[in-house]
Amino acid sequence: MSTPTWHLSTSGAEQAWALAQAIVCDLQRALHERGAAHLAVSGGRSPALLLETLSRSPLPWSRITISLVDERCVPPTSPDSNEALIRRHLLHRAAAQAHFSPPRPGPVSAAPDVIVLGMGADGHTASLFPDDPVLDAALNPNRPPAYLAVAPAASVWRRLTLNLSAIVQSGHIYVAIEGAAKRRVLEQALAGAPELPIRAVLMAAPHSRLYWCPEPNPEPLSMHAAKTSGTDQPH
Repeated sequence: MSTPTWHLSTSGAEQAWALAQAIVCDLQRALHERGAAHLAVSGGRSPALLLETLSRSPLPWSRITISLVDERCVPPTSPDSNEALIRRHLLHRAAAQAHFSPPRPGPVSAAPDVIVLGMGADGHTASLFPDDPVLDAALNPNRPPAYLAVAPAASVWRRLTLNLSAIVQSGHIYVAIEGAAKRRVLEQALAGAPELPIRAVLMAAPHSRLYWCPEPNPEPLSMHAAKTSGTDQPH
């Protein structure tokens, strides 16, 4: 198996900045080639700094579609909703003009230009959990790209998630994690632990880029926002 590229940062803020710069470059390339671009992002707590950083990027956001890698089956106003997270941290400021496309069960017509994945301590990515009864189908690379309904035992919510086919057809794949424990899990996946769903992504998409930093930076988002305001923006 080819080894994905690692990018190591010293803090969450540094990781968010570096990852935002890379994503902006990828989106600019897609905009130049097709006149439009599509970014799929993950939810959870970790992506907030990245989303805030991206929200300030001077892109033609009206030509960019934002979608979710996965979503909990809760109302979009719920604090547990990934859509709520995206609206709170990304779809404002410069990025307020972006188009948001909520997930729907069924086929995916076009893969994202850029996809940002996270990973849990159990090796799950998107909502592809080790204990899910439909995991084998979700990780089957021969299935058409789609959003699947899943109900992992490890989660209190039913969920929608992109399957492996949809993920690996993306033009640029990033996996962003924090902390020593998750880094060990990711290294186990790279070394050959077949029970970890993230390994299926890394095997099918060895061009993935892995971004790691230590435990979350305690710096408040408001302080980080002040540091990244004005002309100091990724491009």
